[in-house]
Amino acid sequence: MFGTQRRKSMGLTIKVMLAAGAFAASVSAQEPDARALLSRMSSEIAGFESFIIRGDAYTDARLAAGQIIEHASEVTLRVRRPGMLRLTNRDSENTTNMFFSGGVLSVYNESGNFYAQTNIPEGIESALDFALNEVGIDAPLLDFVARDLSGHLLEGAEEVRHLGTSLIRGAVYDHIAVRAPEVDLQIWIASEGRPLPGKLAISSKWESGSPRFVVFLSWDTESVIPSQSFTFTPPEDATEIEFLLDP
Repeated sequence: MFGTQRRKSMGLTIKVMLAAGAFAASVSAQEPDARALLSRMSSEIAGFESFIIRGDAYTDARLAAGQIIEHASEVTLRVRRPGMLRLTNRDSENTTNMFFSGGVLSVYNESGNFYAQTNIPEGIESALDFALNEVGIDAPLLDFVARDLSGHLLEGAEEVRHLGTSLIRGAVYDHIAVRAPEVDLQIWIASEGRPLPGKLAISSKWESGSPRFVVFLSWDTESVIPSQSFTFTPPEDATEIEFLLDP
């Protein structure tokens, strides 16, 4: 019996080694295409005057005892260039919305019924810069509003690699990995049709447990988004707070 188990184990090991060898060969052969694929994706998205991204998102968290768990949420990003966006993050207990229109950025927490609001220069690039760099809002989907998305994702990159192709929800995607000092980023770009990403994964390398954010994406570039979708009117009983700026 032990001999049978050993033969099975050896067979499995050989299969794994062969698969790993084929994967490594694919990586080596395709590596030069990685930046070009990111550039194609970036140009495609930059050409959209409006779009909606819907995502199923999964975020790792560490419990006090050290156990790593996964938190699920639904994320929707609505964009209408040049100056309107709305980001909605919804889970089983709360919904948070970020609105930007007419140079006014608002973030509203529905369960707590509080919001923060500020005036910043018009243009969604200004909203992106303020949210990510001034306030430190952790919202990876916001990266997709950048006109130069490729340059934005590759800022500070130490290595960019093409890891072959993957099958995700019935479609084939090119798998790109970007290594940066603080995070490792993976993005899967459709191999056929429009070069749009179908999955994004971000790993925080130096945080305990290397937590990951993973989101599966679907794109809508046809729907007309009404202007009122981007405007926030605070409820009468809502509490206004101040944005806490990063030092």
